[in-house]
Amino acid sequence: PPGATPQLCSGPADTLTAWLHVTNACNLDCPYCYVRKSSARMSEATGRLAIEAVFANATRHGFRTVKLKYAGGEATLHFALMRRLHEYAAALSAATSISLREVVLTNAVHLRPADADWLAQEQIKVMISLDGVGELHNELRPLRNRAGFDTFAAVAHTVDHVLLPRNIRPDVNMVVTGRNAHGAADLARWTILERALPTTFTFYRPNLMSRNRAELQFEEEALIRGMLAAYDTVESELPTWPFTGGLLDRVSAEARTHACGVGQNYLVITHTGALSQCPMHLGQPVQGDLEGDLLDAVAGGPLLNLPVEQKAGCRDCAFRYRCAGGCPVETYRATGRWDVQSPNCRLYRTLLPAALRLEGLRLMKVNGYLH
Repeated sequence: PPGATPQLCSGPADTLTAWLHVTNACNLDCPYCYVRKSSARMSEATGRLAIEAVFANATRHGFRTVKLKYAGGEATLHFALMRRLHEYAAALSAATSISLREVVLTNAVHLRPADADWLAQEQIKVMISLDGVGELHNELRPLRNRAGFDTFAAVAHTVDHVLLPRNIRPDVNMVVTGRNAHGAADLARWTILERALPTTFTFYRPNLMSRNRAELQFEEEALIRGMLAAYDTVESELPTWPFTGGLLDRVSAEARTHACGVGQNYLVITHTGALSQCPMHLGQPVQGDLEGDLLDAVAGGPLLNLPVEQKAGCRDCAFRYRCAGGCPVETYRATGRWDVQSPNCRLYRTLLPAALRLEGLRLMKVNGYLH
């Protein structure tokens, strides 16, 4: 309501999240990927040092939980390594009384049933990249060096016949680009309505590897049409479980002052054991080793994750504590400044009311006011 004070998340975060860049290798060739592909991977020794450093910093700063994200490239290409790193992390969790959460980020083209059995047994979450339904996904996420392979069919098989039968309910992320914004509604139906999968829509961010791919840039009106169509699809068979936090890039279901965890509770560790601020800055580490206070090193790096109150154009916005000014890397790329509103501000202002309306309808349905 006008004049009301938003209830911000109180106190510091209790979870320290660490992105472990397991490998540069990948079996897909996605046009927007920011990773320079090679066969390089994290050694077990480096991985163990990384996990030790994460738990040491969690202890230093009083975090109660460590969350490890195994990423790449395609992390599942080195599944045996992930298993050994998990075992080491679980041992440190028991020794320090710091709880452990883990997630594997994967394209899900080739996830073996035996590996899924292990993920289910160890209660490790899975996040899948899916950029459309059918041929639209195939266009954006083709198999490397094998034209015509149906990667969507492979992912669908993994979801329906490997993960869901083992009660693994994967999260899904769609990178929305100029090529697939019109397919957001079909994806929402396939994931949210037909399979009750938590789904996140992330806006494409240009990077050094994709800067020549003009077709990936989205036109605002086309993206707005695609996202509103997705929201209409969700409303047609409104779920009762919370889904609002993923409906819009960098928008949180909870009010907060920072767009992401950089400098707060987030670490990125490269396959060589260097420390970076953001996965998109893998090639620009702020520290070559994992010694000392890693959060302090990240906070002192060139990427500035300012609170939303310090961003021009955001201070008086009704939605400032939902998007928190948007991705700082994208803002700096577009404007050369860290202290201004996101270049996607108009998108947020247009789509946020529609996303919040869906949450209102969901709450009404859960509490018996909507049938």
